[in-house]
Amino acid sequence: MKINGKRKSINFNFKCFCMLMSHLEEPKVTEDEEPPTEQDKRKKMLALKDPVHTVSLQQFIYEKLKAQQELLGEQGFQSLMETVDTEIVTQLQEFLQGF
Repeated sequence: MKINGKRKSINFNFKCFCMLMSHLEEPKVTEDEEPPTEQDKRKKMLALKDPVHTVSLQQFIYEKLKAQQELLGEQGFQSLMETVDTEIVTQLQEFLQGF
């Protein structure tokens, strides 16, 4: 089960990477359009460096939960998690199954 979760994550990350890289290609400009300016190109490159596009959501959430667990201790963390809606906890467990 863990392997499937990792495989899905890798495939998803690869697809996202391919989509991002396809944006690096110069768009085809028709006669009615102006080619992208240097400012447009800089904006696009800056957007591609945005953590939203470069950080795995699964890894980010896992690391934040792990840090809270270490900060609060096992008992404190369990007490905190008991205050979270059970459906949310179930979804988090499913989402983080590969980690």
